Amino acid sequence: MGKITSGPMLGVSGSFGGLTFSPQKDGTTNVSEKNKKSDIPLTPNQLSVLRDTEIFADFMKPLSAFVLVGYDLEAQIRRVNPYNAMVICVRKNAVQGVYPERSIDFSKVLMTKGTLPVTKASAEITKTGITFTWDTLLIAHNTHHSDQVIMLAYFPELKETRYVTAGAHRFKGNDTLPLAGIKKGYQAEVYISFITDDRRNISNSVYLGQLNW
Repeated sequence: MGKITSGPMLGVSGSFGGLTFSPQKDGTTNVSEKNKKSDIPLTPNQLSVLRDTEIFADFMKPLSAFVLVGYDLEAQIRRVNPYNAMVICVRKNAVQGVYPERSIDFSKVLMTKGTLPVTKASAEITKTGITFTWDTLLIAHNTHHSDQVIMLAYFPELKETRYVTAGAHRFKGNDTLPLAGIKKGYQAEVYISFITDDRRNISNSVYLGQLNW
């Protein structure tokens, strides 16, 4: 018997490909080899799980570094690594459709997850990138003028991201995410969130829609 602690197969349940996957309470997944290869076709649910693992691997690749910031707090709570914490969240909230038409609903993806209050914001394309504007009103004991903005643009067709995890302070009210090197004519899924200056807390991301670069 083996144990999976990370990767797209974490959390998978069922038997297929001669292997049986069993999620555990500690966040890991046990995997064991079946004694005899089954000739029984995979069920729709098993096929859907396989499709989801492909989707997650594809989706998460451009976020491999960003997730270390965006899901650090959630990972500590769940006692898993940040990658797995995000996969769990996306699997639960942002996968849509019925197999084989499964896909990510970007409007429901939390690129960052935490307990800081979310902030009203907007974004628009400029000559050099995306300019973000947000409400600077503070919430007593919950937000601080020194909180820093996190800006992210995800380009699904290009499988590329551009982001800043330590942008302007909250009191500034605006900042620009450079998009140098990104091909023109592609849509970006755009998100904003905030992180405390000491990096100990973060807000859920806010989806700001699609912008055509």
